[in-house]
Amino acid sequence: MPAGGYHHAGHAGYAPGAYQQMPMAPQAGMGAGMGTGPGAGSGYSTPAPQPFFNLGNDRFLKGLLIGAAAAYLLTNENVQRTAIKGAVKLWGGLQGGVEELKERFHDAEAEIQTAESHKDA
Repeated sequence: MPAGGYHHAGHAGYAPGAYQQMPMAPQAGMGAGMGTGPGAGSGYSTPAPQPFFNLGNDRFLKGLLIGAAAAYLLTNENVQRTAIKGAVKLWGGLQGGVEELKERFHDAEAEIQTAESHKDA
């Protein structure tokens, strides 16, 4: 056993803490000279803090409008009834379309079988 009583299989002879991760150095040219806060020029930059409500931000205004519209639509009974009726019509149309597609498939299949039976004759 090495001095200091430290022994670990596969790492015998190394001092405790020898495997601690070293901090990564910034890559050359990566962010050099960017930023104005602590560590400026070291390759690391921190974004400036943003206010919680930035009313001038387009994304904030879009999110506010979308949220207000969603809240209105989800709480208005007339809108809910209209949406449900539209969904039922859409579902019925899809089912009818699928049935029509199945019928066309069977017709095409029957035509192929008929054509093959006339070739053999």
